[in-house]
Amino acid sequence: MKNPEIIKSIRFISIFVLFLYINVSASQVKSSAGFWKWVSWGLLQAVPSVNYYEDRDDSNSRLKFGLQWQITPLSYSFNCNRYVSNFNFFFIRPVKRFSGSVELFFEPEYIPGGFKYSDLKKFMFKSGARIVLPLWQMGEYLSFSLGAGYNYQKMESGEIKNGATYEAGLYSFFGMLGIKFNYNTNSLSRYNIGMYFKYY
Repeated sequence: MKNPEIIKSIRFISIFVLFLYINVSASQVKSSAGFWKWVSWGLLQAVPSVNYYEDRDDSNSRLKFGLQWQITPLSYSFNCNRYVSNFNFFFIRPVKRFSGSVELFFEPEYIPGGFKYSDLKKFMFKSGARIVLPLWQMGEYLSFSLGAGYNYQKMESGEIKNGATYEAGLYSFFGMLGIKFNYNTNSLSRYNIGMYFKYY
């Protein structure tokens, strides 16, 4: 006749092993999902936005095609769920951005072929801060931004043409697509306008 204590011990050990197995099972591999999330996000950040830059001198003027990348190191959301953080770093969830937020930005720019009239180098950048406000359906259908910051441009001669930059933008498709206008002070290329593409 079996001892009841031994039977209880065997049952307890069996249940413990079962729970231990369930806990370490690979039904949801978080590290792998996180890895692929960051890899896919990083690849999509490499897709540039299309911009047009003013290329002018004293007697000539034209628009010049260029590329711009969107980098957002820090974002603070006004309207996010109270159970999640208001702060985001680099990987910003769209709903946190277009429903109302303030963010820092860094935008490297490259102009293939260079400028013909203004004698600027092909590479330039902008950095600063912007506020994004919802206009329609909590920003899902339409949102608006205003920003200001620093614009860096360098001439082929080595002279630096830096100064303040001001921007305004309209965004749709859950904040991923839009149109943005910049005015750059103290610059040979004062205006640029382009499509904004940003996948978060």
